[in-house]
Amino acid sequence: MEPRERVLLALDHKEPDRVPIDFAGTGVTSICYQAYDDVRRCLNLTPTGWRHEDLGAAAWAGVVTPHAEVYDRLHSDVQAAGMGSPDTWKLDIHYGDTFDTYVDEWGTTVFRPKGGHYFDYRGFPIEKATVEAVRAWKKWPDPNNNARWQGFRQRCLDVRATGRALTAFSVFGGGIFEQPARIMPMEEYFMGLASDPKFTELILNKMYEIYFESTQRMLKEVGDILDVWVYWDDLSGQRGPLINPKWYEKNLMPLHRKLFDFVKSKTQAKIFFHCCGAVRPWIPYLIDVGVDILNPVQVSAEGMDPQRLKRDFGRDIVFWGGACNPQGALAFGSPEDVAREVQQNIDALAPGGGFIIGNVHNIQNLVPGENIISMFDTAFNYGLYKKGD
Repeated sequence: MEPRERVLLALDHKEPDRVPIDFAGTGVTSICYQAYDDVRRCLNLTPTGWRHEDLGAAAWAGVVTPHAEVYDRLHSDVQAAGMGSPDTWKLDIHYGDTFDTYVDEWGTTVFRPKGGHYFDYRGFPIEKATVEAVRAWKKWPDPNNNARWQGFRQRCLDVRATGRALTAFSVFGGGIFEQPARIMPMEEYFMGLASDPKFTELILNKMYEIYFESTQRMLKEVGDILDVWVYWDDLSGQRGPLINPKWYEKNLMPLHRKLFDFVKSKTQAKIFFHCCGAVRPWIPYLIDVGVDILNPVQVSAEGMDPQRLKRDFGRDIVFWGGACNPQGALAFGSPEDVAREVQQNIDALAPGGGFIIGNVHNIQNLVPGENIISMFDTAFNYGLYKKGD
């Protein structure tokens, strides 16, 4: 089968010829720049020598867009097309003695310790979780900035020309729930949500308005050719939800539903919802609001046993990710350990379709290149569907 055909069958809960593979096919299933160069070395390809300075808006997370030869070699059936940066912002890293810093397009100063891999959110444009503070902040990003969308449709067409399934996202920063914790201190934000309904309504609706506008623009540009629309909102930690389900039902669920209903009204693309951690309690809610795909299937988190997830929800939602524990075998095991775990998770999640295999979130720096290659080669070689068995 062609890659896109394979993916679309799996998204319709049908078994293609083999389990579709996602290597760096979305902004939340990518790979960090040093790990990517380690993979290239293992494949006898010249390392890129990329630095944070070369990564633009992705610098805070350190993730890259791979080259065509690596997409091919790691068997990816999926590829992303990203937005550009607005012309009102550019990456400008300031180098200090202890930390390197830059200001993102939301106005937050992010800090990277010397020798570190990532930038952390520390200098916030909004210091207090109050209605007055939110209203006083005027420098919100413009989702319709033309530079953000310049060339976007052509990039999407270029992906389609590869034969892979096309993914794209209209979220920049975090999702409706997640992004406010990147523009104000997290403890302030959570206290504001818990104590002030007016603050809650104001900040969540502000996020909704920004992302609705960017989604409206994106689907106008590429809704006719898009296969998967990617969205993220981390609602859980490693051991359980970050918020009470009743609070979600009242405050956030209506916004998710409204946004996802709009997406479904403008495109045939499937809705991909990225939520790290112990997401099992949210799955019925996500199905209810129209989510088609759950990512990343963090197999190391509480309640995320692949067999039970497939048994309980496999008819109603597609599982995307779940190849190997990034907190265990992938980072600290051998290539053989990785292969065994990938095989186990394919056995659990693949039957009946409804499974796209890939890494659990972005592959981090210092993960051995041999383990990364083992994960994708095992997915390719073991993932054949045995018809008639």
